[in-house]
Amino acid sequence: MHLGSPWAELLLVLVAYLVGGIPFGWLFARAFKGVDLRRVGSGGTGATNCSRLWNGLNCAWVFLAVFALDFAKGLFGAWFNEASAAWAGARLGAGMDGISLQVACGLAAILGHMFTPYLSFRGGKGVATMFGVVTALAPISALWGLGFWGLLVGVTKYMSLGSMVAMISVPLTYWAEWGSDAFRSRLGVTLFLLVSALTVVWRHRENIRRLLAGRERRIGAPDQQL
Repeated sequence: MHLGSPWAELLLVLVAYLVGGIPFGWLFARAFKGVDLRRVGSGGTGATNCSRLWNGLNCAWVFLAVFALDFAKGLFGAWFNEASAAWAGARLGAGMDGISLQVACGLAAILGHMFTPYLSFRGGKGVATMFGVVTALAPISALWGLGFWGLLVGVTKYMSLGSMVAMISVPLTYWAEWGSDAFRSRLGVTLFLLVSALTVVWRHRENIRRLLAGRERRIGAPDQQL
């Protein structure tokens, strides 16, 4: 099928948005607990809010399952890597190169998660889906981010703090990896990573207030801390 530009780009972005909008956390909560996730906890539809409906080891397994599915949405939305994005674009007659398609479709997948069309445009904070996009665009920086996330969450037990630090580390490590090229030939990716980090911080502004007030919920702590 050869659509040509801009219809090819629009189709790819739309598919990424619709896939990104699949609310796996909400589906888990509805299927296994009969709960509308938008009406409990933080109201988010992501892995953290969903996993709080379970106790003990089940909480961890549910978190990992939902996180992995939301992560996969971002990875798929950004076409896994530059080569596969370029192939898809060429098949449809897109005018954009592989990296540009990755950024555009990855952004669409993230927006789909945050503002899912299946739930009146209410979704989650987008960390897992965003991390999937980052992995497709900057795999080494994604590994650094994962390391920072694991360290912070392991030491502090604050999921929100780990998520924010992980995403902030991504554009910094990307800059360290690519040097001046990060602001020349790969400027689009760099800007995307910077905006993604700022978006995660903004989406966690209530968590920041609770962290500063000493009222943020730690992993495994009862909801009464909120």
